[in-house]
Amino acid sequence: MRRPTVFESLDKQPTLTGKSVKLRARRLEDAADEYRWRTDEELCRLDATTPFDNTFGEFFQRFSIEIEYPGLTYNFAIETPDGKHIGDCSLFHIDYLSDNAEIGIMIGERKYWDQGYGADAILTFLHHIFQLSDLNMIHLRTLDWNTRAQECFRKCGFEFCGKLIKEEHTFIIMGINRKKVLQTG
Repeated sequence: MRRPTVFESLDKQPTLTGKSVKLRARRLEDAADEYRWRTDEELCRLDATTPFDNTFGEFFQRFSIEIEYPGLTYNFAIETPDGKHIGDCSLFHIDYLSDNAEIGIMIGERKYWDQGYGADAILTFLHHIFQLSDLNMIHLRTLDWNTRAQECFRKCGFEFCGKLIKEEHTFIIMGINRKKVLQTG
């Protein structure tokens, strides 16, 4: 029997519970946090993006459309067990021919950096993705100078796959396969 595609099986967006985080569907109430993170120069530098220069109203309009019509990106909000929204993660660039995709993560609340929340979110998300889809490989990219992020990803089991130079940025590409994730329970 054919396993469902990512969007057939991941469409319902349940709440996922890790050791120190919950992953849940993004809500309109998350927009203020997301806007603050997407206009923060340091967070944008870590993400190799330019801070948004649009108004909150313009951002909110786009954010609400993304929630109602998610397109080909599968997004989760990351929160602490007590319900504090601290970041987000997403699955995108899904390639059904080669059974791989890319993930991204941002812990936007600095107070929660370097405490294992990002690693727990990644591992929780990976288990969910591989249990409910035919994807075989997940990649991510991080700036070559962001050693803190690279260490987190290595701790999660990602391995170096190569480099990518895009515009003025050099990215480290890291990957992990289904077998490695599902063997770790």
